[in-house]
Amino acid sequence: MLTKMTLLRHGEPQNAHLLLGRTNPQLTAKGFEQMKARCSNAQYNRVITSPLIRCADFATQYSAQNNTPLVIENRLQELDFGEWDGVALAELWQMPTKAFETYWHQPWHHIPPGGESTNALLHRVSQLIHELSIRFTGEHILMITHSGVIRVILSWLLQGLQQGNAHLSRVELQHGASLSIGVFIDDEGTQWPQLIGLNNSP
Repeated sequence: MLTKMTLLRHGEPQNAHLLLGRTNPQLTAKGFEQMKARCSNAQYNRVITSPLIRCADFATQYSAQNNTPLVIENRLQELDFGEWDGVALAELWQMPTKAFETYWHQPWHHIPPGGESTNALLHRVSQLIHELSIRFTGEHILMITHSGVIRVILSWLLQGLQQGNAHLSRVELQHGASLSIGVFIDDEGTQWPQLIGLNNSP
C-alpha cells in the first residue's frame, strides 16, 4: 500500500531578507497566492502543518475551505538557527569569524550557535514520515512546511545529497514549491520511500 505525501514550502514571507528559522513572520499576499495556486488542483485526505504562522495561516484556511482534517505538528518546523535566527543574511555573511560561511559549506558537521543540527532536523522529519506512513496508509497527505525540512527529506531519499552542502546548493526550491514522495509498505512491513516529483512555483 502506498502513502503519498506532498510537502509544500510556505509562500513568500515578510522579512524574507532575514534568516528565518523559528522567527515567525506572516506571509505576504503574494506568498498566500503562491500556496493557493499550488494546491488548486489536488485533493488531500488531511493537512499537517508546521505551527509557524507562515505555514499555519494558510493551512487553517485551506483545511476549513476544503473540510479537510488539520493537525499542527512541531516536527515540521524549520531548523532552529539559534543566535542567527532572524538576523539579516547579508550581516551573517559579513561576520568576521566566518562562522556562517563555514556552516554553509559543511552544514552536516557544524551547528548554529545555540541552534539545532542538520542531523537532528533529519531525524525528526524522517521519523515523522515513518509514523505517518503507518498511521495513514493509503492516504494523500498535504504537509505544509519549510525549505530546510524539504531539503533534508531530499537528502534522505537521494543519499548523495548528504555531502557538503549539496542539499542546499544543488536544488532550487522556490517559495510555494512542493515535493511529492511516496512510501510503499510491503507485506513484511518494510517501508520503501521514493521521490515522485519536485515542482517549483511558476
